[in-house]
Amino acid sequence: MHLNKEEVIMNKQIVNSMSSPFTGGMVYLVEDTEVQTFRKEKYSVHVRYYVCKDTGEQFTSEEQDEQLCNELYNQYRIRHGIPFPDEIRKIREHYGLSHSQITKIVGFGQNQWSQYENGNLPSESNGKSIAAIRSREGMLSMLESSRNQFDESTFSRIKKNILCASDMDCNDAPYFYFYGNSKRGVNNGYSEMNPNKLQCMVQLIVSKEKNGVPKTKLNKEMYYVDFYSYKKYGRSISGLAYRAIQYGPVPEHYETVYDHVQGLIKKSIETSADFEYDLLFCDSPDTSALSKEDINVINQVMSVLVDMKRADVVALSHKENGWINYKDHHNIIPYDEAYSLKAF
Repeated sequence: MHLNKEEVIMNKQIVNSMSSPFTGGMVYLVEDTEVQTFRKEKYSVHVRYYVCKDTGEQFTSEEQDEQLCNELYNQYRIRHGIPFPDEIRKIREHYGLSHSQITKIVGFGQNQWSQYENGNLPSESNGKSIAAIRSREGMLSMLESSRNQFDESTFSRIKKNILCASDMDCNDAPYFYFYGNSKRGVNNGYSEMNPNKLQCMVQLIVSKEKNGVPKTKLNKEMYYVDFYSYKKYGRSISGLAYRAIQYGPVPEHYETVYDHVQGLIKKSIETSADFEYDLLFCDSPDTSALSKEDINVINQVMSVLVDMKRADVVALSHKENGWINYKDHHNIIPYDEAYSLKAF
């Protein structure tokens, strides 16, 4: 695709680490917002691509293509109430079913369920069928409709498992401590709301601060980790929403969150002005729920922030559009502000 050079120059930055595949010359990275049509519907998405300075030719990397695809898929899922891949896998595991069994129950084609667990996007009708069996009643109804697909023994065993299972929307106490009634979407980075993963993230961040970290600084570190993860991979790590308040971005209900993260040590510090604040420590972080990508993001962000003073990190966050655009009314910061991050 050929672009007018003057149009490209308006929204570009030089990429020093890359040469043009067409001429070997300089390359620009272009970032913009576009309206794209997907399954006959329009979606506003963030696009990133490279442009050859010499020819104006546009090209993309696999990572950029994947980011765009993920954003389209995420918006489509939210708009139509279609579960995410991790949720689809949990539905099957919740009822103790094999891929073959659940495929027969919902009436999908061979291997379709497995493909959906691996990230393929269901059609709207298939997505609604998947969402319907989150409830025990919905699953029992579909099982009865597919009775002729099983022998009597297998049918009885599956039905017993379903009857013994709880509704999937029943969450335990740790979930509510961390997430309350939050919903998955652009405000939580389209991420799974997983208490174990959240705790691992907090523990690893705090462990980098060998002299302890006050909550004010930790709030900004959390913000930068989650929003940088979204910028790179199209998803947050923690699944938390962030609010813009006077002193910068903070996780929603952060006091409750930190009070319930296991493995943290709290030490109260008294200042000469008779003012007391807490420092958080973590000697042995658990990283078992974090992916390699998650750990790399945390390490990248903390390599920049760990040696900065609390006031400097607060000042850094005040330069971000995510805080500037939402601070006046202390609103939730949507994760698409990640694409405007200045610090990372």
